[in-house]
Amino acid sequence: MTGGPASSGTLDARGGSGPVFATARDTSDGGTPHSDVVIVGAGVGGSFLALLLGQRGLRVTVVERAERIAAHGADFLKPRGLRLLSEQGLLPELLSRGALRRDTISYYHDGDLLQDYSYLDHTGLGYFLILPYREIVTPIVERAQRLLNVEFAFGTTVAAVETRPLVGRDGEFGGEEFAGVEAVVLSDGRRLSTRAVVDAGGPTSPVRAFVGARQESYGYEHEVRMVTIPVTPSIAERNRMYFDSTGWFAYFYPVDAEQARVFVGVPRHEDAAVFEERTEKLTERLRGFVTDSADALDALDPSAFLRAPVKALRTAHYHRGNVALLGGTAFSCHPMTGQGMSYTLEDASLLADLIARSAADGGPELESLLAEEYESRREVHARLVDYGDDLAGSYPNRELYQKSFRPGMHGGDV
Repeated sequence: MTGGPASSGTLDARGGSGPVFATARDTSDGGTPHSDVVIVGAGVGGSFLALLLGQRGLRVTVVERAERIAAHGADFLKPRGLRLLSEQGLLPELLSRGALRRDTISYYHDGDLLQDYSYLDHTGLGYFLILPYREIVTPIVERAQRLLNVEFAFGTTVAAVETRPLVGRDGEFGGEEFAGVEAVVLSDGRRLSTRAVVDAGGPTSPVRAFVGARQESYGYEHEVRMVTIPVTPSIAERNRMYFDSTGWFAYFYPVDAEQARVFVGVPRHEDAAVFEERTEKLTERLRGFVTDSADALDALDPSAFLRAPVKALRTAHYHRGNVALLGGTAFSCHPMTGQGMSYTLEDASLLADLIARSAADGGPELESLLAEEYESRREVHARLVDYGDDLAGSYPNRELYQKSFRPGMHGGDV
């Protein structure tokens, strides 16, 4: 994607290609409902941003296509993200939902222990939490919904975006005129005037087209599948990640007292033989390098595994006018880093501060704040994506993986 539509152009949403973009009509009669911020996507980033903005007194509408909070997403809260949720008093609610507190992950290569990575040794917090994604997001949403100025519109989409030209900045946008969003029209028929739009709806979110940023998305040399099984003693004891020199890997961890997740990665050319044709025996291959989690292997049914697509995403810029990208709409990294959710929570915290500062009487223009303070997050994300690429490209080679592994970055304290 190389560019967004002009302010007076349209894209037909009714054909499935996204919302209609059109020039804003006159709103001088003051009859149009207003939402200070419209957030697209009720995932962890969008929901946390809504909570933070709502606490600052802004009127917020969260638009979510799904009828309920998504069930699929990261199950891990690493230290840098966990701190932000703790600051909002959400830790007790997470623990009450059965969050598991862990401090060690063991890594193996060709069946031999490679290292015991201790969060006690490498992070200030000393632990991370595991909880199913929906159970992470739900208390954030529920806390935000207690605020009278925050609305979650589930089962709703953005049908149209109405724009108005704003004066561009010199620099990466070349000083050209570009459009800011004046109002959004929702699929339920409501039209909301707004100060800002934040697109946290993921890589296929339709509003992302307005920002018009060039994006690079790419996969890896392996396919990843996931299955949920009953917890076994070895999984309850410790998270374990196994690599082998032929390009396979397997990760075993509990999500609560009764269930566990198993992720298996195989070279792309072997995926069909293992999980679809089943001419290659999954458990036999895993027994060759999965040692201390062998008690879980008999529970693995190849037909029960679901695809877990893994792609990296890099975006050339994160805003246009008063529209900003957040979370998976802006970037994604290989899950071997374990840090995507934490970085998204940090981004949401920064965005909340910038939007609130702009909304205050006499505050600076939001576009200026986004350009000066939010765009720098691209460099932070680029380092994380690079790190994920290094891990994903090196794990078949024991020595190369050890050189790629960075304890401070992996734990999330740097």
